[in-house]
Amino acid sequence: KKVNRLYKMIKVIEQEFWTSKQRQANSLHEISYRACFKPQLPKFFIEKYTKEDDVVYDPFLGRGTTIIEASLLRRNVIGNDINPISKILTEPRLNPPTLYQVKKRLNDIEFKQNLKADIDLSMFYHLETESEIVSLKNYLLEKEKSNNLDYIDKWIRMVATNRLTGHSKGFFSVYTLPPNQAVSPQRQIEINKKYNQIPEYKNVKEIILKKSKALLKDIDLFILNNLKNIQSIILCNDARFTNLIKSESIDLIVTSPPFLNVVQYSKDNWLRSWFNGI
Repeated sequence: KKVNRLYKMIKVIEQEFWTSKQRQANSLHEISYRACFKPQLPKFFIEKYTKEDDVVYDPFLGRGTTIIEASLLRRNVIGNDINPISKILTEPRLNPPTLYQVKKRLNDIEFKQNLKADIDLSMFYHLETESEIVSLKNYLLEKEKSNNLDYIDKWIRMVATNRLTGHSKGFFSVYTLPPNQAVSPQRQIEINKKYNQIPEYKNVKEIILKKSKALLKDIDLFILNNLKNIQSIILCNDARFTNLIKSESIDLIVTSPPFLNVVQYSKDNWLRSWFNGI
């Protein structure tokens, strides 16, 4: 009887979100992550239950859909995920650089030749591509170690992390599974045999710039200025222990809990973790 009374107090809203209009979301969302939802879903609830400058929270951040959408709607945001890749993928899109800044920084980064990864990646990358990836990895880790990793570097790291492997020409790798699932080296060897393919050279800087252009397509100066005025906190904690969040400070939570019985997040992200020194 108690449970029945509780259900009577809960308002249920039914509406279609996965429709042909799903492609109308802002371009800033378009990075790959396992089991992410469409931005229209959090947008509906954010617009319905909050106002500008309210605080929206997602305790299971994933690729950051909820807080990116909330920021675009001029809400302050807090995001948390125990997976550090989530912070790497989300934080730079809350403070994006201009395409000109990305291009200039890429031109300034020196890629060394004939560098090899500390693990065998020959089934994924051409030798020259692998050298460029390792050069970029070393550059980013050195900047991070010296606390000189700025918002442009973080953007480049985010895009590169998202372009490591995939099933189109817009990725650093040879054809493989979708980018939210990095297959094992042995499985990639089998894929290469099946499709009779060998990794061809991919220009890392060109791919990063092209993807940056796509992500920033809908971001004008007005949106850029709005994003810079948003207050954001990105945490990397167990969701039960987020002591930096003040009590009674959250106006709305929109989240999707992790699919722990379906998705093996460590296996999906092993290559992204390697690239980021995790």
